[in-house]
Amino acid sequence: MADAVTDCYQIQGIATVAATAAGALAGMRSMADAVRDPFPRSFWWFFAAGAVSWLGDGVIVVGFPLLAASLTGSPLGIASVVVTQRLAPMLLALPLGALADRWNARRTAVAANLAQALLFGVAATLVAGRHLGLAGLIAVAFAADALGTLFTCTTGALVADIVEPRHFGRANTWLRATNALIAFVIGPGVGGLLFATGRQLPLIVDACSFVAAAGVLAMLRTPDQRARPARADRHFLTEVKDGVRISFQAGPMRLMAAVLGTMTLAQAGSVAAIVVLGTQTVGLGETGFGWALAAGNVAAVGALLSIGRITKLRTSSAVLVSLVLGAAGELLLGTAHSGPQISVGLALDGGATLIIGVALTTARMRLVPRELLGRMTGGYQSVMFAAGTVGTIIGGALANVGGRLPYLACAGVYAVVLAVSVRRIRGLDDVPAPAERAGRAGPAAAGPAASPAAAVPAQATQSPDEAAASRAAEAAD
Repeated sequence: MADAVTDCYQIQGIATVAATAAGALAGMRSMADAVRDPFPRSFWWFFAAGAVSWLGDGVIVVGFPLLAASLTGSPLGIASVVVTQRLAPMLLALPLGALADRWNARRTAVAANLAQALLFGVAATLVAGRHLGLAGLIAVAFAADALGTLFTCTTGALVADIVEPRHFGRANTWLRATNALIAFVIGPGVGGLLFATGRQLPLIVDACSFVAAAGVLAMLRTPDQRARPARADRHFLTEVKDGVRISFQAGPMRLMAAVLGTMTLAQAGSVAAIVVLGTQTVGLGETGFGWALAAGNVAAVGALLSIGRITKLRTSSAVLVSLVLGAAGELLLGTAHSGPQISVGLALDGGATLIIGVALTTARMRLVPRELLGRMTGGYQSVMFAAGTVGTIIGGALANVGGRLPYLACAGVYAVVLAVSVRRIRGLDDVPAPAERAGRAGPAAAGPAASPAAAVPAQATQSPDEAAASRAAEAAD
């Protein structure tokens, strides 16, 4: 079983090398915006650190399953490693988000990377000596993704220290698109090739990537914009609950959580059965499926990077575009009879995911004050990983009934979300524009007694009708 899985990732890795060039060339079009309104130099240092770290993440995406396959022939054993990776962020994102808001963002990101490097270095040594069993691999996978979740919550807030609010949309586009390209296209391909050379190599490369990322972040200098209440006034459990309150309070925040969670659940169900669709239902075989998968993923990232204007759309328009593209992509996958059709379907669905991710992340960064961004990120991480886990289970069950059923069901879910929420989504346009945000520290400057709910702008808790009435009253004054 390990040889079969390795061959599949070797094929994907070879396809990735050829397809990545096309995505990189397409992405150059967005450079025009960078020339007109450039990012600060610190952003590119941050971007470089993220890229190196994401490569390690991508390598280990296949490294853990391949190691599990080499240790046990049981599909349940392999699945246990993958499930463990998802459990860590699902269970720990909220407390880790609270810690991210307490600690210095840059130092926390450096420490998380160094801890991951140490973890993977020890794991590589154990694998080389054949002392790491399945139980040990499960423990390493859980610890690695717990540290990765802390890094995500921290860097999600660190972006707000590095770039001005007017740059949030474009910065998120670069970060998300590059993350998807490196962590889910290039990294897995490289990981498959490395594993074929030596079982411990993916772990060694991962450890080196985290050391390099930590070194770059250590040189980064950013102002600390957070208000620092006295330690006696901070209660950790209360801060953990704040992550839930901030993420799910009435208004745009709850709507964004519902739309994103539903889309994540539906897409996870379709991704869970993509190998079955390509290799069995359509009959491409491992080689043809590897090319189709790589081409579709790279096309999705290249399209987003080449369409810089997507960040200038209203939030509601970006969400609606994502739902339409996602539904079309899933329909193509559900009716696919060839490799190119699978590639186009994957490109549309992947592009939809990236677009809505950029749009909603930017909207949340404009709504939530800097000192609460870690908790907010933790709340949404919990939603996405919980929805993804449930969706994977549902998708596997549907695939047992019919190989095309998960994709047709996903398209139906997208259509239902579009029909039900089309009017409510307009309320997302009430999110304050970057120029309207008075300082990065936000309302927390009022002191530690201010509650997180009060820190979020009042518009965030209003319905579209209430927001419109509020604007009309302000105009009358």
